[in-house]
Amino acid sequence: MHDGKKSHTCNQCGYSSIHATNLKTHMLVHSGEKPFVCKQCNYSCTTNGHLKRHMLIHSGERPFVCTQCNYSCTTADNLKKHMLTHSGEMPFSCTLCNYSCTEAGSLKKHKRTHSGEKPFRCEQCNYSYTEAGSLKKHKLTHTGEKPFTCNQCSYSCKHSNGLKYHMLSHTGEKPFACKQCNYSCKQSTHLKRHMRKHTAKTNAWKKKEKNKNFQK
Repeated sequence: MHDGKKSHTCNQCGYSSIHATNLKTHMLVHSGEKPFVCKQCNYSCTTNGHLKRHMLIHSGERPFVCTQCNYSCTTADNLKKHMLTHSGEMPFSCTLCNYSCTEAGSLKKHKRTHSGEKPFRCEQCNYSYTEAGSLKKHKLTHTGEKPFTCNQCSYSCKHSNGLKYHMLSHTGEKPFACKQCNYSCKQSTHLKRHMRKHTAKTNAWKKKEKNKNFQK
């Protein structure tokens, strides 16, 4: 029986866990070792679970589907996080400011903005980061590696999101849809930009109505 204490602690950052196996996996973040390798591209990672999730990029499979919109994804965790965008719930709150978010990991990263802690350091230059993912992306600037490769054309890129967006050019899918008109697009940033047009029109209409009422 476990007593709930996180007795297994990383000696290089603040990570701790109840289980020794979790700490062993975590230490791969610092060592840079990636024992799980994709057979279809040069992607490699620290856990078998991450490799399985990566393989869905090649297959195009998105088995987890939102019941309220056309969003779909590769993991149950991502779907759970997405559902919070519909409920508006942000269960994780910072005790030092009014920041709140949908994920415990995001809150942990946010807290480093208060502490200034940057535990993930590049061995080739003096850059350091608050999260492992940012360090991983940074290292690609040294190697020039583009581990994410399209299986339908010669496109390759440094980040999985880049490949994800690129694949939409083959499928024609536009998963981000406006709720106020029939506009849809491939990226959330494009939808946000589009929504500003609606906001601007609404503000202009309100201003016009206010002026009318003032003139009466």
